Amino acid sequence: MRRLLPTLLLLLTAAAVTAQVPAERHRCWDIDEDATSNISIPFRRPLPAETIDTADLLIDYASKYIGTPYHYGGRTPKGFDCAGFARFVYLRYGYDLPGWCGAQARLGIEVSDTRNLQRGDLVFFGGRHKSKVIGHTGIVVDANAENGTFRFIHASTTAGVIISRSTEPYYKDRYITARRILK
Repeated sequence: MRRLLPTLLLLLTAAAVTAQVPAERHRCWDIDEDATSNISIPFRRPLPAETIDTADLLIDYASKYIGTPYHYGGRTPKGFDCAGFARFVYLRYGYDLPGWCGAQARLGIEVSDTRNLQRGDLVFFGGRHKSKVIGHTGIVVDANAENGTFRFIHASTTAGVIISRSTEPYYKDRYITARRILK
């Protein structure tokens, strides 16, 4: 036992040093365009503390889950559906959203013109059959006040958590409404 004690002590010390990783200073995601393609490339840019608001924090947090697989009814980082993803992200900041998009679309304040969208707003789309029944939700990442186009992060059935554009034919044809939840 005496021979094992120094080895055990060394292992415990190494584990304690490894566990004390310094916390990274908060940085928000900014999305930039690659000039040679239509691929959105996320990169981190530090923002001054006074410019960080709940929407910035929410989008930064949501972006950490890009690539998480889709799972019908999923509400955890093991797998999300669209409403479960929005609920999970908003819950982090004290907003307890319902777990399905139809109910989420009745919350907050309606944003009737997409030119007035802000980061963090929820956007809603019809289901697969282009119906006017809400079947999908996403969170606005950024919006163009001039033409009303926007990008949103959501749990896609085919690709998991991704950022999409409102100009993509699938979403353009199915857009229904938007709601502002953040104060």
